[in-house]
Amino acid sequence: MKRIQISHNIVDEDLLKEVKKYMIAPWQKYLLSLTGGISLILGIINVVNQNMLQGVVLLVLGAVCIGEIFFLIHSHYKEMLKLMKEEIDEQKITYTMSFGGEYVVVHNCQTSIDNKIPYSHLKTLSQTEHAYVLLAKKNEIIIIRKDCLKVSIREFIDFLKQKDTKIKKWIKA
Repeated sequence: MKRIQISHNIVDEDLLKEVKKYMIAPWQKYLLSLTGGISLILGIINVVNQNMLQGVVLLVLGAVCIGEIFFLIHSHYKEMLKLMKEEIDEQKITYTMSFGGEYVVVHNCQTSIDNKIPYSHLKTLSQTEHAYVLLAKKNEIIIIRKDCLKVSIREFIDFLKQKDTKIKKWIKA
């Protein structure tokens, strides 16, 4: 297979809500979760050992790290909604995507702007109830509605594996 074309891929507010937890890089989630978890544990240990100041500071740090995950997810979601309203004054955007050659070309049908993403920049492939989500470097996100993908997910994954992708975790097909 040389090329996969996805047409009339409509991203609306409901789909964005569904995929919003995939809008930040996994390393950010893991790092913040790890830091928050360790801080909370150390904070509890310090409070139990009656080292109150250090314990409270660590508990606050842990809570801030965990809260940052939710803040990042929500802010990326709100940023996408804001861009949709500002650029096209609608609650949905229609994309056409072309997987072939050296890049994934994402064409915004309303603004006629193309975004070329090298396959080597693709980092994760996730699946939700109605979509597949490709996350690339620089927090670029490609949302593919399941009903718009005209090939099986197995064929799509095999196609991406043939390209120079850096995806480390694949969904089960």
